[in-house]
Amino acid sequence: MNRGKLALLLGMLCGDGCLTTRTRKEGYKTYAIEFFNTDLDLVKKFQQLFSEIFEVDGKINQEIKNNRKILYVFRKYSKEIFEKVSDMGFPKGKKKFILKIPKVILRGNRKEKLLFLKGLTITDGSIKKGGQIVFHMSSKLFLEDVSDLIHELFGLRKNLREYIQKEKYFSYQLLLNKEPSQEVLKFQL
Repeated sequence: MNRGKLALLLGMLCGDGCLTTRTRKEGYKTYAIEFFNTDLDLVKKFQQLFSEIFEVDGKINQEIKNNRKILYVFRKYSKEIFEKVSDMGFPKGKKKFILKIPKVILRGNRKEKLLFLKGLTITDGSIKKGGQIVFHMSSKLFLEDVSDLIHELFGLRKNLREYIQKEKYFSYQLLLNKEPSQEVLKFQL
């Protein structure tokens, strides 16, 4: 298994993916690895990485939710892969309050950690005009982990900024300075 590709895939999964189980009316459970995005090319990139890492293919479908843009969904049903990804430290089910950087990344080398951050950047990050990466999400615990990873990689202690949207939804933002941002962005497999 290519650990660099796995790190990139896990970064993308932390941004826009999940592990879900459902019980069908027939009584059996399904185990799905899912990735969602409005950018079809990005979903195809995830699909390609997934296929190269796990040597199986998943399918891409499209959904339209609440008269919004088309949402592309990668999905692969596999209990074996579901459990492998979970054993790496990715949570099952709703991840908002429990997501942390997978332990396989925390034990990885610098290259794997940078690829993980790149995967997160291309899904849940944005790039400011000045070249800085901004992560903005609702998972405070996860962004605190990202802040610790940034400190480990670059020696920078980055604090989170808290936002309240519609007077009830909390979200958090983390800004990465230009030089480390450029190192993350230029990093290739």
